[in-house]
Order: sequence, then C-alpha cells, then structure tokens
Amino acid sequence: MKTAHLHVPDMHCASCVAFLERMPSRVAGVEAAQVDFPRKRLTVRFDEKTTDLADVRTWLAAAGFPAKEPRNDVPSPAGVDRLLLARLAVAGFAFGNTMLLALAHYLGGEEFMESGLESAFAVYTVVLAVPVLVFSGAGYFHSAWGALRSGGLTMDVPVALGMLTLAARSTWEVTHGMGLGYFDSLAGLVFFLLIGKWYQARTHAGLAYERDYTSFFPLRVTRIRPESAEVVPISDLAAGDRIRVHHGEIVPADALLASGHGLLDRSFVTGESIPVEYLPGAEVEAGGRQLGGAIELIVRTPTHASRLTRLWNAEAFEKDRDRGLQGPIERISRHFTAAVLLIGIGAFAWWYPTDHGLAWNALTATWIVACPCALALSLPFTYGSALRFLGRKGAYLKNSMVVERMARVNVCVFDKTGTLTPASGFTCTFTPLEGGGLTEDRRGRIAGVAAQSAHPLSRAIVRFLDTPPASDVSNFMETPGLGTEATADGHRIRLGSSAFFGFDPCTIGLPDLPGTTWVYVSEDDVPLGRFGLAKPLRTGIAPELEALGTTCDLHLVSGDSDGDRAAFAAHFAQDHMHFQQRPEDKMAYIAALQNGPSRPSVAMVGDGLNDAGALRAADLGVAVVEDLYAFSPASDLILDARALPGFSGMLRFAREARKTVLLLFGISFLYNVLGLSFAVQGTLTPLVAAILMPISSLTVVGVALGRTAWAAKTDLRQSGS
Repeated sequence: MKTAHLHVPDMHCASCVAFLERMPSRVAGVEAAQVDFPRKRLTVRFDEKTTDLADVRTWLAAAGFPAKEPRNDVPSPAGVDRLLLARLAVAGFAFGNTMLLALAHYLGGEEFMESGLESAFAVYTVVLAVPVLVFSGAGYFHSAWGALRSGGLTMDVPVALGMLTLAARSTWEVTHGMGLGYFDSLAGLVFFLLIGKWYQARTHAGLAYERDYTSFFPLRVTRIRPESAEVVPISDLAAGDRIRVHHGEIVPADALLASGHGLLDRSFVTGESIPVEYLPGAEVEAGGRQLGGAIELIVRTPTHASRLTRLWNAEAFEKDRDRGLQGPIERISRHFTAAVLLIGIGAFAWWYPTDHGLAWNALTATWIVACPCALALSLPFTYGSALRFLGRKGAYLKNSMVVERMARVNVCVFDKTGTLTPASGFTCTFTPLEGGGLTEDRRGRIAGVAAQSAHPLSRAIVRFLDTPPASDVSNFMETPGLGTEATADGHRIRLGSSAFFGFDPCTIGLPDLPGTTWVYVSEDDVPLGRFGLAKPLRTGIAPELEALGTTCDLHLVSGDSDGDRAAFAAHFAQDHMHFQQRPEDKMAYIAALQNGPSRPSVAMVGDGLNDAGALRAADLGVAVVEDLYAFSPASDLILDARALPGFSGMLRFAREARKTVLLLFGISFLYNVLGLSFAVQGTLTPLVAAILMPISSLTVVGVALGRTAWAAKTDLRQSGS
C-alpha cells in the first residue's frame, strides 16, 4: 500500500468532501481517501499493483478536482489564488454594468422601449454575460461536469444548472424581444458566489498560516558542542550539527551515524516492524525510533516540521473512533444535492401550468439558495480556529477533530514522572549497601549506562553522578517501566526498580520511604545500593488537578514505586492510584476504563516515553514534552509541560467549541428551511438567492471565529505557554 498527500484547492463544501471520500467505491485500487478540509488536502491510500498516483490524479482532474503537490511552506493569508481574483473581477465588472442597463430598462418604461435603445442594451448584456459564463463560472461548470461523469453529485451541480437555466431563459427573452432577460441576476449570482469562495479561501489560508507559524511543535533534541551538550528545539538544527539520540527517541532529521550502534524501529514510516541495524557511517533517515543505546549523528538535512506532521498522521496511528459531529454532516451532504434538484423540479412542475415566469423563478432560486456550505463550514472553521488558540497556549493538535475528542473527555489518566512531576530538578541521594559504594570508576560506568536512556530518572542520575560517562557501553537494553542494563567497560551494570531485580527491598535492609522513588543499581550482579529521587509536583498542578476533578474522574498509573502514594492521596482516590505499572498494564487499564458501564471517553496524559501504547489506546492521547525529544506519533496532542496547569481550561474551551458547532448547525438548518420555503413559492428572485447564499456562509464563519475567540479569552486565559 502507498499513501499520497494531494492539495485539492477546488473543494469548497460538504458535498465535495463526501464525494472525494467515496473515491474507493469509484476508483479500483484505492483503499481509502480522507479529506483535511481546512487545508484542502486529500490523503489517498492505494494498492500500487492495481493503480498508481497518475491514475488517481487523472480521475480527480476528470471529476473536477485537479490535484497539486502539497506545499511544505504555508502561504500568508493574503496569498489567495490569483485566478479566483481575476474571475471575481470579471464577474463584478459585468454585474455592475448589467445592473445599470437593467436599471435603465426598469425605469425607462415605454419611452425606453420605443427609443430603440432596448435592443442595443440587450445585445450588450449578452456580450457581458459571455465572459461571466465562460470564464468566471468555469470552475462551477467544470466541477459539476466532472462529478456527473464520475457518477456523483456535488453542490456545484445545482449551482451550474441554475446558471445555465438563467442564461437559457434570458437568451430566449432577448431573442424574442421580451426585454433584457436576467443577465444582471446571472452576473450577480456568479459575483456573490465568488465573493463567498474568496472569503473562505482567505480565512482558510489565515488559519493554516497561524497554525504553522505562530503555534509550535515543542520538540527538542540534544545538540553536542565541543564544550558541552545543549538541548535545543529541533527547528534550530542545521546541516553539520552533531546530535545525540537516546533510547526511545526519534531521529528528527536525515543524518549520518557518527558513533554508536543504530537499531531503529521504522514502523512509523515504512510499516515494517523488524528493527533495522545501522553501523557508523551509514545514512539514517528521519522518523526512526532508536531502540538501542544512545547514538550520535551528524545532521545532513535540517528538520522540516512537515515531515514530523506526516509521521504524526501516519495510517499506523489513525484511531478507529466515532467521528462525532462529522458523521451527521457527511450523511446530510451525501443526499442534500439530490434533494435540492428534486425540490427545484417539483416547484417548477407545480407553478408552470399557471405562471411560467413564477415557475422559472422557483426553479432557479431553489437551486441557488439551498446550500450545505454553512453546515460544512461550521465544523472546520470552529475547530480550525480552536487549533490556532490552543497552539498559542502550548498545545499542538494532530488535526481539528482532536478538538471534538477533547470536548467529550470525562476521565483523565495521568502518568507521574515527567508528567505531574518535572523531568528535571530531582533531589537525588545514594544509599550504599554493605560492601558496595560508588568508586570513581563505578560512577563513570553507571553514568555511561544511565546516559543511554531518555527517561527522566536516568537523566537525573547522570546529573547527580556528575562525572564523565564511560564511553565503552554496549549491549544496552531497556525494559520499559522497570529498568535498564548494559555492559560498560567490561562490567554488567543494571539500573531499575526492585521489581526489575526481583526482590523485596525490606529483605536487604533498605525499606521504602514515603515520597521517594528508588532506583537500585548492581554491578556484575552484585547490589551496590540505590538512588533516592524525590520531586514535588509541578508548579500549578495541585489546583489544576482540583479543577479537573470537578468535570473528570482522575486516575494515576505510574511505572515507579508507590512511595509517592501518600503525596497524591489528596488528588486521587486510593483505588484510582496504581504503581509499578508496565506499559502493557497501562494499556489494559485504559481498555478496562473504556469498557466500563458508562463507556467514558478517556484521556491519557503521559510523557510519551513509555506511554506510547496507552496514548494510542486512549480516546485522547496527550504527550507532555519538557526538555527532551519525546515525540510519540501515537499521541493526539503534544502539550508543552509549562501549559499542563491550563489543561482543564483547554478541555472547557473544547466543549465550548463543540457548542458553537451545534449552534451553527441550527443556523444552517434555519437558513435552508427559510430560504427553500420562499424559493419554492417563486417569491425569491435568483439575484436575492445569489446574495443570500454567500451571506449564510459569511454568517457561519463570523459566528465560528467570533464565539471561539470569546471562549478562548474566557477559558484559556490561565493556560501556560
């Protein structure tokens, strides 16, 4: 299977989305098609043995949706298609002139008709109408014809038919000397439709621009300088930089392996589950997760956020979830166009025997005024705007539908280390066992093994030892949630919990103490002692947990020992706290909650290191990122650790966004019911219908953006950034 991402600029309504997502039923070899409406992007998965990308492009072009390569850079909000602006200008010029000619006809009366000017004006209006149909309205005709050829219906079909009906009727009236026809209405129809399309395009560009340039991808990597190592944002990487990638971290850029043994899981990129080995000197592509010890690489190509976004949206991490409000939109739009066509024909048949003019008005007005665009725009503009505000506050969402899942969360499950407690700044002590202790050589060997891991406790031990790590480290292995082991300078070093060693701490005279996490260490199977690591909650977490507890059921699952149970008792019920949990235990716990009697929507909040399985299993996976590169493609939301104290406000904001979408559903329904009720009576002229159609879209966009901005000021004002 191959996946392709295409830019389809001509999609503009819900029926377009539904039509494109039904591509698998129309094109042999296409397995799935998914639309990202705010970005006008189509993701197609197809079988290369049956079809290829050229066939997909050909079908799209024939269907009226020519595809382009997606841009890595995002145009500014002002970068709207020039062709659209040219079509708008031509339609506006024609509309202004035909309206002036029609005004002379309406006000001149019999004297105007007898003067002979009416015939000249009629010819002039026909001349003005030709470029409107052939150039300004070409996009609608092309799209409608492509949809009909492909056996489908989009909203462009009734619009194109409405244009042709107006043109045919007007031409008949002009040729029979019955007046100037309705060319003014035709030009106005195209002009106002294009205004709506221009406004949508400009707003789409604005949302995409803000998401890519003013929000952030809060990921960092260790860059090695001659004098020291520093943690930097991946966006700061340049060709030639030397970086260190620890166990569990993802290679952020195309690079050359400088030292260490690369063992990369590339299933995120290729789907292949067998790790690939790399030796020094080998070229390494971005996207693989290191499974062995730490490796050092030399960057060849700087990181592009778009690569990580594509990895994040990889099919392997798509969640099979109820699509919430998107489902009703697609079901309605699927049948909307056919219903509009039938209603228009029915109104025409009803009025034609008694009033030909009224019948034509009813037909054209019905086909023009009815539109699911307001319905289609409500969700992408509301949730797209929500993405922008959340990004400003330190939350980067995979896509707009994550807002929908945030709104439904009523259970929050937290990891402890690196999530509720910081990944750095631990208070660390060492307690030796009899005959053990830390010689200088041992300190270097232990630091060498701990430095291979990206786990916060391992990094805290390295800082505590404060000695050059041993360079000869091999056979590194990490058991998630338990510990690590490797050979350093010929000695076997093990670091981990008591469960990793398989003993009860009390049996060796080192009982657990409240508020401390213990990491035991041995050399060549001889216990040396244990590190005691303590860290209070992050600043602002205590009131945040209290706020979350008013709307969500809170749980704590941690791979550490239960020494901190008493410290968290004020925030979590005793039966909701579980320690010494392996990754598979966390996944099972999430599944048990989801399958409970009330079928809750569960959010898993973790540091992205040992929580990938739980993040993927949860309805909402939140990866908290601090000072290390812990990107997890399984997450739905990457959250800057400084913004965690505002997570409850983000959930409230998402719920308000969902309420906004429901409000806009009601506005759209009311508009269509009222518009159609007047149109079928013939009391709505085609020109008025053409004005109302974009006004409905502008109303939806205005309410979506305005109400979302208001909710952001109310609910996100205390979120960190």
